[in-house]
Amino acid sequence: MAHALDSTSPQPAVDTSKLRDEIYRLSQRLVRARESYDQDLFGGDAEVPLDVQLSVIESYVLRLESLNEQVRQQETGAQVPSQPSRAAAPQPAPVVQQVPAPRAAEPAPAPVRRPAIPGPGITNPDGTPLVSDGSLIRTEEGAIGEYLRYAAEQRWVAATRQSNAAGYSAVCELLLAALAHKHGVDVEEERQSLVRHVDARYRRDYG
Repeated sequence: MAHALDSTSPQPAVDTSKLRDEIYRLSQRLVRARESYDQDLFGGDAEVPLDVQLSVIESYVLRLESLNEQVRQQETGAQVPSQPSRAAAPQPAPVVQQVPAPRAAEPAPAPVRRPAIPGPGITNPDGTPLVSDGSLIRTEEGAIGEYLRYAAEQRWVAATRQSNAAGYSAVCELLLAALAHKHGVDVEEERQSLVRHVDARYRRDYG
């Protein structure tokens, strides 16, 4: 049976100035999201459902609490405990079975490409409004810009606070799915077409 090792590895140091920059940016988003929610609540003509807006606001509040706690720990010199690593359990020896020689594989049919959707507008693949950062994304250009911003930020968060990266990844996948549907390609092809743009945005914001 595997046993937990007694030693723990220290967490890498986090640049407090970058944490504060992200807190500022996220605070601005929270202010905008709350203003939009209040206007829609009293105006009675919400383009984005109010429950969706509330969930976005709650996620911002939770992320801000986490970021402020990390700044406090950095300033007081507190270490975030890491999970102890575990020794790998022994694996059973593979069972070798005699199988008949496989037949020559037939070439897979070429994937059918969907036609690109004309016009500047964009939605989710199911036709529902595309919402990101509490705002309605109406155009292809807006979706690309939002994806580049989130993908660069997700890369930095994954290197400094990996436990918080999942939320950024979910937003990136949502935007990629909409863009891939718009361009008539699969999600991975869309992702690869934007890699160098994400690299440039990352160098600009975090390099």
